[in-house]
Amino acid sequence: MSRYILAVHAGHNASALIGDPTGVIYAIQEERLNGEKNYWGVPRLALRACLQKVNATARDLDVVTCGMKQVLTRYHSREDVLEAYRRQDTLSGRIRQRLLMPLLINTRPNYGQDQLREFLDSEGLAGVPVSHHDHHLSHGTTAYYGLRRDPQRPYLVLTCDGAGDGNCATIRVMQGARIETIAETPWESSLGSVYSWVTFLMGFVPLEHEYKLMGMAPYASESAAKEAAAVFERYLGLDESGLGFRRKSRERMNDLSDRLIADMRGMRFDYICAGLQRFTEDLLVGWARKAVEKTGVRDIVAGGGVFMNVKASKRIAELPEVASFEAFPSCGDETLPFGAFYLEALRKYGNEGVRGLVHFYLGDDEREADMLASVRESGFPHERPGEIAFAVRDLLAAGQPVARCAGAMEFGARALGNRSILADPKNSDVVRVINQMVKKRDFWMPFAPIMLEEKQDAYIKNPKRVPSPYMMMTFDTRENFRDMIAAVHNADLTCRAQLLRPEQNPEMAAILRAFEAKTGRAVLLNTSFNLHGFPIVRTAKDALHVFRESGLEHMQIGPFLVHKPAPEVRSA
Repeated sequence: MSRYILAVHAGHNASALIGDPTGVIYAIQEERLNGEKNYWGVPRLALRACLQKVNATARDLDVVTCGMKQVLTRYHSREDVLEAYRRQDTLSGRIRQRLLMPLLINTRPNYGQDQLREFLDSEGLAGVPVSHHDHHLSHGTTAYYGLRRDPQRPYLVLTCDGAGDGNCATIRVMQGARIETIAETPWESSLGSVYSWVTFLMGFVPLEHEYKLMGMAPYASESAAKEAAAVFERYLGLDESGLGFRRKSRERMNDLSDRLIADMRGMRFDYICAGLQRFTEDLLVGWARKAVEKTGVRDIVAGGGVFMNVKASKRIAELPEVASFEAFPSCGDETLPFGAFYLEALRKYGNEGVRGLVHFYLGDDEREADMLASVRESGFPHERPGEIAFAVRDLLAAGQPVARCAGAMEFGARALGNRSILADPKNSDVVRVINQMVKKRDFWMPFAPIMLEEKQDAYIKNPKRVPSPYMMMTFDTRENFRDMIAAVHNADLTCRAQLLRPEQNPEMAAILRAFEAKTGRAVLLNTSFNLHGFPIVRTAKDALHVFRESGLEHMQIGPFLVHKPAPEVRSA
């Protein structure tokens, strides 16, 4: 008898998940399995991993579902993405972008579905029913069913991204099984496209490095931000209702390259970043305010890649009209399978049977024997402390960064303690040290803190008790936290905090409590465990590779501590 729902995303940041009446069992991005960050294509390895996780075959599947109707299955490398942006200044690029792509979007609503079916058949899933759900509906149901606190309570659901299935933003009210669409914004008026185009023109990778512009923005003055924002305000604003975006120029927002180049010429790089961020925040805040006014619903959940912009989310959450706000973790297209899964669960199990997120540790959790075998094979000195939390604590308190690969892997873009590099944020030199060791981050980008949710009042200001267990919200900091500058933004003194609930990760909570008992500080720096330009590590073998290739000196692998031997000191 079929039991499982398999959900797949073929496209940018391909991914897959599998679940049953208990909720999502396992979820993984293709990048974690093939080593190519933000992999664009079909989730071949991720699909296989999902089936292997539950030992399922085609006959065990009720449905394979996809969170978009127009599917882009063709592989794109990072260079392909860059070349697609570069060639829009050529004649062939203009024809493709301004004529052929709009024609495809508007006339072929089922584009790519046959190719996805062929892929599934090649994986032995011929005969399994396949369903497709609207892209922005999937983003919305990801947020609502994943984050709702009460299955009978209404939520205002906002989605915003570059584009998908003809739209770039939507407003809905969801309550139980009821889904009411309030407004939709067509793809031509995409805020996400503006941000991605500026990312490209600033010399970064679009669809990947937008966060770097957000990180630079606070370094410019308020007056510079306001002046630069006025440039972007000439392109895009709210429509008459305030419930949608409307372009003010004849160009679609993804055809802005020539105009952006002309308008940005001679403008300082930090002013551009600040103006773009100011424009983005103001537009989203005005849009959210109108949505609350229209619907009367004050509890907001959000999805879609634009809501990875944690500074904009902060301003929405601070609106007096808003009672609560939360963005789904890693809310880009990699989480579309969650929304598709929830829609199929709603169909199959009913509203009360849709199980939301309990935590986001949905990936691989290796057996201890396999970890030990990898550690022994590496040749690095290792030990098994009696209390691993205390051993990690002692290293951190001594000023040593510690990489951690333990427990089930997190899904998505944020390391949440299990595939992280940890450090004492009181050590102001730790940013330089970690960057030299492994991260190679841009000099202006801050690291982020992890703290127990119950300890947040000592470090951040969060009067509405906005949840942030998945590092999706920025907060103003308190005075006593600002000397822990390694985990605070150097310019505006905010932090993108992970507020950990102990029941979500008892082992990480134990490290935080042990560190507080020794140092009096209940907070640690937390950054993802990966080499620059590569995905976050998955297995002990991956972790040991990064350990070998980097300057890291101490690492937790499950219950084991791995060290690099001290260099020999030779006498003269």
